[in-house]
Order: sequence, then structure tokens, then C-alpha cells
Amino acid sequence: MLSLESLIYYSLIVGLILATPIILTLGFQVVTLGTLSHQNQCRAQVEEATTPDTSTHAPYYAGFFHPYPNAGGGGERVLWTMIKAIQDKYPFIVCIIYSGDGVTREILVRNVERKFGLQINLETIYVIELSWRWWIDYKFSRFTLLMQSLGSAILVCQSFHRFCPDIFIDTVGFAFTYPTVALLSSKIPIVSYTHYPTISSDMQTMVSSRESGINNDSRIAESDALTYLKSLYYSVFAKMYAFSGSFASTIMTNSSWTHAHIVQLFGKPRMTKVVYPPCDTNALTKFPLSGRSPVIMSLAQFRPEKNHHLQVAAFAKFLDDYPEHVAPADEKRISTADLIKLLDSEQSADAAIQLPNYPLLVVLGGARNIEDEARAESLRQEAKTLGIDRQVHVIVNAPWSQVLAWLKLSKIGIHTMRDEHFGINIVEMMAAGLLTIAHDSAGPKLDIITPAVRCNSDGHPDMPDVKRSQQFLKAINAVAADTSAKVPEFPVGMLAADANGFAQMIAAALDTEDPVEQAMLRAARHVATTRFSEAAFCADFYKKFSPVVRWLDIQRSDDE
Repeated sequence: MLSLESLIYYSLIVGLILATPIILTLGFQVVTLGTLSHQNQCRAQVEEATTPDTSTHAPYYAGFFHPYPNAGGGGERVLWTMIKAIQDKYPFIVCIIYSGDGVTREILVRNVERKFGLQINLETIYVIELSWRWWIDYKFSRFTLLMQSLGSAILVCQSFHRFCPDIFIDTVGFAFTYPTVALLSSKIPIVSYTHYPTISSDMQTMVSSRESGINNDSRIAESDALTYLKSLYYSVFAKMYAFSGSFASTIMTNSSWTHAHIVQLFGKPRMTKVVYPPCDTNALTKFPLSGRSPVIMSLAQFRPEKNHHLQVAAFAKFLDDYPEHVAPADEKRISTADLIKLLDSEQSADAAIQLPNYPLLVVLGGARNIEDEARAESLRQEAKTLGIDRQVHVIVNAPWSQVLAWLKLSKIGIHTMRDEHFGINIVEMMAAGLLTIAHDSAGPKLDIITPAVRCNSDGHPDMPDVKRSQQFLKAINAVAADTSAKVPEFPVGMLAADANGFAQMIAAALDTEDPVEQAMLRAARHVATTRFSEAAFCADFYKKFSPVVRWLDIQRSDDE
């Protein structure tokens, strides 16, 4: 039997063990957030620099964790449209942007207006600069997913040390920040908008099936031991990612494909909703739907996952199967530089551009670094090796005015990335009046190009007939006169999965009868301007964000 002294001793030991997590949590909070005086000083600086409308409601502070707010991509359009939506409906909310770009809010706002055409109110935004962004920028040679995810958790600690918000909004997809935020304060709701899951079952399947690709080096795919180890690593990381995501209060995803993976991982189907990203199509919808040149246009960054080589292979297959579209051997070759000069001069003259009457593949994209430049050059070399370089033009970092010119004159749009989570460029091509061909997977398959034309059992595109096309044109004209009328379903584009499929789709698009072409173009433009509009994004965003504000109101009322 234990003596009283022993009982007290063991009780103290057990109490200390039980108290250790609490002590560590409190210590973590003090180290990360700083003293109460420090946080009050940080809030005072924000209050001095911002003027929210507090006539009917006390202010809230929403912290946007988006370390690249000045990047100008689709993710940044989501960020700034979200901020604009909050400013329009909740003028008492101050938007705090955790940024590592090193630019002032004045420059940010000017760039947002120039890039996205959004008018942002300076009085209710504030930029917190992050000096530790290298934690997520650094290219780790091993365990990249894990190291950058852990780096995001460290970076959010710096964010909260410099300002602790009332709402935490992650618009990038750094799920490892969520348990860190929850540990710092259980009262801060965590809002998540995920463009692409950090880990997915598709990635795990690629490794386990020993398929080489973007996320699985051929050296690993060829080794039993390395495949086993990487499968184990992905499995453990997926569990860590799922645990982190479970801390989110409300979850938005940009597509059905991302939604399915996030629900599977985070395990919160009722809290997760698809909110399509906003696509600015106003200028594009003014382009005519007829009188196009036989140009197959691609628009995507020169990243490896975009799979531009499939476009070149498909175009080579198309020219091999349909030699009547090969450029005449005796005709003078037009260089890419001359083609751009011709485009610029004709655009300034506001005249019809006189391009060759044979098909061209024009690959436009942005290059972030020397590796992207090398990928663009490899496409030129591949076209030369295949003997089709006279009809293939690769253009790097074209200005938006030139991109618009190509969107205005091209007949076909092509996008070959497998498992593209969404594909804003696809929506832009549809809005601009291009017959769009995309990879039969993920976002394009589930959300954008639906319904779609696919190849039938004979390997030929199953295009709609003229009679059905004429009926659709009649119906959509009726909708223009009566907005309450329903638009019937009609194919809005084409889907393919390999070089042969894309080649057949290119041939069908170039040879489509006019009623069929016009019906598909009208259907595509209608989808692009309704399903993926800024208004649709804001409406869906409010449905997810309004309950968060109401919960804060209840919490504040209880505290009072």
C-alpha cells in the first residue's frame, strides 16, 4: 500500500504530465503572438492606417494568408475578388494581407486594377510583410511537399506575431497552417479556399503503379525499394494533410475534381462547397464568332505539368493523317518574329489579319525562370525534329494585348494538361469564341467542357448534326429575347486523352459545318459568361462566408 507521501508524489507526476500539453501550448502562444502589449500595439497600427465603416457594426479583421498577392495569376484573381466582395457587403471588415512580395498596398491596388480591372478600397486593406517566405519558396531536394508544408506553418507563426486577426482565410491551400492557427487561438474561424490538393489519391496511385511523371521520377518508378519508400512517405503525408485540413471551419474548392479529393481527405462533406473561380470574360465576349483563321492556339505557362509536348505530337499526327493541311513546300516560311510583327501591324491598322491559309499551332505561355524558357525551346526543337516547324510557333511572355489578338483571330483552342484542377484559360478561350479542345480529365471534364464532344468507338469525333444545331441556335436566340427561358444542353467543346484523339478533334474542328460551329460557340460563350462569372463567384462565396460573420457576432455577443 502506498504511503501518503508516495501518493502525493505520484499525483504530482501525473498532474505534471497532464499539464505539459497545456504548458507547451501556452508557451507556444506567448512565443508566437508575443505579449498582450505587443499585439495591442500591432492592432493600433492597423487601426490607425485603416478606416472601416463602423456606423452599424464594430470592425472585424480578416487575415488573408496569400504570400504572393502581386503574382497576377488565377489564384490572385480569386484573392482580390474575394476581398472586393467583402468590401462591398461587409464595409466594417478590414482585410489584412500577409504578403512576401515586398510591395506597398498602394502598388498592390494599382496592379490589381491594371491586371484584373477590380476597384479595391484602400481604406479597408492592410499589408503585413513576411520576411520568412523563403520557407515556402526554397526548392528542397528531398521531401519537398513535407518541407514546404511545414514551412507554411512556420510562416503563419510570423504572420500572427505581426498581427492576430479575427478570421483566418487561406486562399492558397496551405492546410498545415490550420492546426497552427487553432493552437494559437480556438476562437479564430479558419476559412479555406483550395485550388489544388497538396496530395491526392491520383498522385499516390501514380507512385504505387510505378508510372513516371511530374511527381514521380523515372528512377523511382524503376526501383521496387524506392517505390515502396515513396508510397509510404505519400501515405504518411496524406494522413498529416488530412489531419491539418480537419481544422478548417468552412471549405471552398475551385472545381468538382478538387472538391472530391478534399472531401475524401478532410472528411467534411457538409462544410465543403465548390465555388468556381471568377473569370473576367467581358472583353472576350465582344469578339466575333466567325471569320477566324485556321490557328490552333494554346495558352498556358511553360510548366512541365501543362504537357505542351502532347500538343506538338497531336499537331504532327494531324498533319500526318491529313496531308492536305501541310504547308506548301514552295511557299515562303513565316518566322515567329515576322508573324508577331504582322499581328501587331494589322492590329494597329484594325484590319483583317492575312495569315497563311494552312493551319498553324501557336503556343503562347509565360516563362517564370530559365527552366521554363528551356521547356519552350524544347518545343521548338521537337517541332523541327518532326518536320513541322514551319507551322509551329512558340511565343514566350507575350503581352496581354497580343494574347487578346490571338484569341480574336484563332479558330481552335487547345489545352493538354492532365488533371487540370480547373483551367481559367479554357474558360477564356470559350468566351473568346474558340472551338476548345481540352484533356478529358479533372476540371475540364467535370466542370467546364460539359456537355462535350468525344471520339466514338470508331475513333472519330461524335459531332452534333446540323438539325440539332439549328434547333439550339433558335432556342438560344429565344433566351436572348426572354431571359427566363431555359437554354437547352449542347456541346460546348471537345475532350481528348491522347495525341490521336487531339488530332481527330483538330481535324473535326477545322471541318465543322457552320451551323454546328456557331451552335457550339454560342453554347460555350453562354456557359463561360454565366457559370464562371464574377457575380456567380460572389454569390457562392457569400453563402459560405456569411455564416462565419454571424458566428463571430454570436461569439462577440456572448463575450459581452
